[in-house]
Amino acid sequence: MRNSSARFKSKWYTAFVASASSMLTGAAIANEIPYERVIDLKGTTNTRDIGGYAAGEQQIIRSGKIIRSENLSRLTEADFEKLEEIGVKTVIDLRTEKEHDKKPTVWIGDQPPQFYHFPVGHAENEWFKQQRSMVKKNRFTEEQSLELMKDGYRMILEEGSDSYRQLMDVVMDESNWPILIHCNAGKDRAGIATTLILEALGVERDVIMDEFLMTNDIGRSQEKAELMARESKKYRRMGKTPTADAWLPIVGVHEEMLETYYSSVEERYGSMDAYLEELGVDAAARNALSESLVAEPSQLVMGE
Repeated sequence: MRNSSARFKSKWYTAFVASASSMLTGAAIANEIPYERVIDLKGTTNTRDIGGYAAGEQQIIRSGKIIRSENLSRLTEADFEKLEEIGVKTVIDLRTEKEHDKKPTVWIGDQPPQFYHFPVGHAENEWFKQQRSMVKKNRFTEEQSLELMKDGYRMILEEGSDSYRQLMDVVMDESNWPILIHCNAGKDRAGIATTLILEALGVERDVIMDEFLMTNDIGRSQEKAELMARESKKYRRMGKTPTADAWLPIVGVHEEMLETYYSSVEERYGSMDAYLEELGVDAAARNALSESLVAEPSQLVMGE
């Protein structure tokens, strides 16, 4: 039989996750975003188009083709209508089986897309267990949470290659566009998917980093971290609780996370180019993708 401390931790964790999850979308976090690439949905705070970036000389990635997002389980009917207006034909879900089953996407509309589920990681792997344990204990520092998340990006490389290979196969087929790619929070696994696509298109790495970090502004990461810090205080009887700075790497992103991913790729495969080839995206495939997804500014019309 578990002792009273263990029972309390379980109860607080269940209550905390339920409370925080409901507050991290909707009214608790304003959705007035000053970025044209953002797709303003009531049920998410981190959905955006990855088009518009420079890819080579005088070349721009077409808009309205690839979208990245957090999970779609809280979308409203109006949100689904907006995605159908955009013409979303394909949805790729990178969540674990457990996440997928817990928060399923029930499409409301006349034109449901093709769904693909390519899980990155497993809910019972060591990293997810460590994450749950850290949050349950409700006592960690910024350094500890950042190290945990950096380990998470190493896990994504270790366990995600098969899923990203399947994802790139779908992305390479123009008939699947527009594609919406999502994970749970839309920042880590979907962030890596975006990174791989932008790398394949020849986008400069500093631009890729800027796109990655945009999650903090678009997703209101600081507000979420402050909210989590306030909520965590409610469920601890005594002692210090994590500060907003400690929560920030968990609810947002940090450049060291993506840098960790890049260094892990280079250590294991030698280069990002070599890793893309491992995923089935060789030079010929990259050229083909660029021919379809990239254009000169003069060739683009409104909405592209």
